[in-house]
Amino acid sequence: MDKYKNNALAEPMDEIILLNENYADQGLRAGYVGTVMENLIEKHGVVIADFSNPVTGDYIRPVAYIKKEDFRVLSDAESDNQLAKAFRDLFKK
Repeated sequence: MDKYKNNALAEPMDEIILLNENYADQGLRAGYVGTVMENLIEKHGVVIADFSNPVTGDYIRPVAYIKKEDFRVLSDAESDNQLAKAFRDLFKK
C-alpha cells in the first residue's frame, strides 16, 4: 500500500486535494489543494494542512484539520496535474 491509496501514509509536504465540501465554512472547497504539515491520522484521524492562494501565496486557511476520508494525496499523474492546474486557475484574474 502507498500514500496514493492509503491516506494514513501521507507525509509532510505532500500535496492533497479536498474531495468534498465539508470545510466550506472554513473557506475550503472541493478541489482545493493544500500541503500536509503533520499527519495525525493514527492518533486523531486527521492531517494538519495549510491551504494558500497559489497566485498570491496568501493563506486561505493556514491550519486546517482534515479528516482522512475527506482528501487524497496528489500524485504526479497527468490527471492530478490537471486538477492542480484547475485549482490554480480559480485564483487567476
